[in-house]
This record gives sequence, structure tokens and C-alpha cells, in this order.
Amino acid sequence: MRRAPILLAALLATAPALAEPFVPGDQQAVDLVKTHITDGYVTVARTIAHAERISRGAFALTGYEVEQLPNEPFKHVRICYRLGIDPPACPVEYLVGTYPPHVEPSDRYDGIGRDLEHGPRAFLRALAREAALQRQPEMLRRIQAALDPYNPYDWR
Repeated sequence: MRRAPILLAALLATAPALAEPFVPGDQQAVDLVKTHITDGYVTVARTIAHAERISRGAFALTGYEVEQLPNEPFKHVRICYRLGIDPPACPVEYLVGTYPPHVEPSDRYDGIGRDLEHGPRAFLRALAREAALQRQPEMLRRIQAALDPYNPYDWR
């Protein structure tokens, strides 16, 4: 009977410390993104490795960028890659927090990150589409990018 009040006091003393969010370190945030299981039931790392292998050098992972803005309890992890003739870019972004470990795409409904979340086949289709846009003149690329949000026939 005497242990119950002591245990309760110990739990109440640690409760505020447990309620505070824990922001992961940079490497831990990258590891959480790599092991994140997408809606296609495959990890992000395996999807990217599959795309590198299938594309035979046209797609190459260049690294990860980690950033934390002031007063945010999570980190932004961007996946950077080079595709074809374009310079490296970081268009895929995840928001990462721990306690509990949590990874979610920053924009689930738009961009190439959406296709990465849908699995390797959807990601490869998106990469093929991006590579096809590279062969167009710069003016047509700008027009296509401006009109994409209004396309009612989203083939993805």
C-alpha cells in the first residue's frame, strides 16, 4: 500500500517532461525518413534505391537537407536528387518529429512527393514525366508548370 503513493508521485513528477516534444537530431531525422513506410507499403529508401537502379544513372540521389525553423517542434527533411540534365533539386519534403516518432509528407496532395508516397511505380512514372519535360524548350516547360495545377486529367 505504501508503494502506490510513491509511484503516483514519481509519475506526476515526470509527466511534464514526457509531455514536451522531443526534436530529433539531424541524422536521426534522416533515418526516420529513410525507414518511413509509404502508402505503397515500401520504405522511402527502397523506393529511391529502386528508382536509381531502374533509371540506370538518369536519376541519382544527392543527399538530404535537414532544417528546423524557430519555434517548431519538428524538422524539415528534404530529399535531394539529380534527374537527367537538370541540376540537383530538393522537391520532396517530409516533416519529422519524435515522441512519438512521426514522419509525414509536407505536401501529401501535390508534387513528386505525392508520387513517392504512392510507391515505386508511381514514383518512376513521375520521374519519367519530369525527364520528358526536360526535352522541351524552356518556354514550354514554364507554360506546362503553370498549367499543371489546372489539368483536370491527372493521369497519376
